[in-house]
Amino acid sequence: MKTPALSRFALLVATAVLIALTPALGQKKKAAPAPAPAAQSETHPSQKPAGTIRDILTSLQGQHTNLGVLSKITGDYVVFESEGDTLMYPLLTLQVVKFLKVDEGDPRKIEIRFLSKD
Repeated sequence: MKTPALSRFALLVATAVLIALTPALGQKKKAAPAPAPAAQSETHPSQKPAGTIRDILTSLQGQHTNLGVLSKITGDYVVFESEGDTLMYPLLTLQVVKFLKVDEGDPRKIEIRFLSKD
């Protein structure tokens, strides 16, 4: 009949551990929340954009890229308008978004590449 005694002992030890850890867990919840990030100003060509790639592409809507004008981001696709044609690329195949350096006064150049099957 050592099994019930062993079970009671294990239950007693587990209870003691939970009681000992409960104040420590409560202290973590009482810790002050992290300060809210400061409001970001408009993105300038000299600043690096922050956020997810979807946020970056959304901020680029209406701008000219190497693929044409970025018209919209819909679900899982990125839509470009180029010389009357509509180009749709899956967002999952996005390879790179480059912000190329330009002379002061020139419009920002944006290069977007997607993976290809070639």
